[in-house]
Amino acid sequence: MTVATEHRYRLHPQAAHRKVAGEVFVVTGDRAFHRLQTATAVELFAALADAPEGASADELVQRLLTTYEVSEATARADVALFLDTLVTRQLAVSTGPNAERATPTAPVEAPADSPRKVTP
Repeated sequence: MTVATEHRYRLHPQAAHRKVAGEVFVVTGDRAFHRLQTATAVELFAALADAPEGASADELVQRLLTTYEVSEATARADVALFLDTLVTRQLAVSTGPNAERATPTAPVEAPADSPRKVTP
């Protein structure tokens, strides 16, 4: 698959984030507050932040494999869950072919129990 047709993910343009003391705090367009605190979640979020053109799931899996001692199957499952969670909670958007299927069409309302933790 080429980069031009590859399904990619990037940070949501209406989300603001800041890294503090090894954790990432994100406020989304729906005013929800999110806290990423596990090392892998922070690592994957940084990978998306470092790639303005977006990152593919395969690139994120490779980042986990080179950073942590984890099996490829576990890395793939963690990345899939992480990306699904970020897109659903409006922290990231899907780009590339069929992006409309991976990005929610309606805003996600923040539940009353915010802040939320996002972990793979």
